[in-house]
Amino acid sequence: MHQTLARCNPIARRSGEHLHAHPQLMLGWRGTMDYEFSQGGEHLVLGQAAILPPGERHLYLGRGDDCEVLVIDLDADDPCLTALEQSCGLDLRESLFAKPRTVSLPPPLIPMVELAIQQLKAPKSMAQSSLLNHQLAMLFVSQLGELLMLDDGATRGQGRLPATLLDAFIDERLSQPPDNQTLADAFHLGQSQLHLLCLRDFGVTPQQYVMNRRLLWARYWLRETARAVSEIAFDVGFAEVSSFSRAYRRRMGCSPSAERKAAMQSGRAEMGTVSSRGH
Repeated sequence: MHQTLARCNPIARRSGEHLHAHPQLMLGWRGTMDYEFSQGGEHLVLGQAAILPPGERHLYLGRGDDCEVLVIDLDADDPCLTALEQSCGLDLRESLFAKPRTVSLPPPLIPMVELAIQQLKAPKSMAQSSLLNHQLAMLFVSQLGELLMLDDGATRGQGRLPATLLDAFIDERLSQPPDNQTLADAFHLGQSQLHLLCLRDFGVTPQQYVMNRRLLWARYWLRETARAVSEIAFDVGFAEVSSFSRAYRRRMGCSPSAERKAAMQSGRAEMGTVSSRGH
């Protein structure tokens, strides 16, 4: 029996082929990892997840020294999974792992990936580590199960907005963010219906959702790349750096420059910890 757990997997520039009997989730964290399975190939970055059913052969290739992913290994016979299915009314083993697929995470889930990585890397006892790994695994399985349930049933008649498609639509237009009319037309809705569905499904207006998505990508580029703040601002649709900085501070609680500085300090602290251990 394979143990259910969450773990950090440093890929760096390694490549290879995997095939395992247990289902697995892979969530992007640092850098980019290319992967290929029977349904095609994709790039795994922060904000994206890959769902692999048991026995699904897949290839992987890290695109940089910093490439790292969050992996969720699942024991299909885990009694906690059965309890979770009963509590939320979902057949997760059938619905979530029915086929290999790639999904875009809704904005609220992306900080959860970051928090999970921090928790996994924090010093702890073996017993604490085992418990935390299992809890994090169950958390992401339940969240992705609910996400796919909503998306698979997101037809016009059922009145659901598919988060994965909405995210992908916005991501393709970051430098020229879509207005409400463009979003409504893309999902065959009226503007008022779009507004109501967005409030009901995500708790924000359509333009707040778009802004959140833009700023989450900005945070990723600030933390993970050396790109100029002005370049990032223009790439997420701001005409001026000052307006980008104001919006970023309101949403994230700090300025873009402070975000980058904190990420750099965190990276240096991690390198210092590694050096002190002699690795």
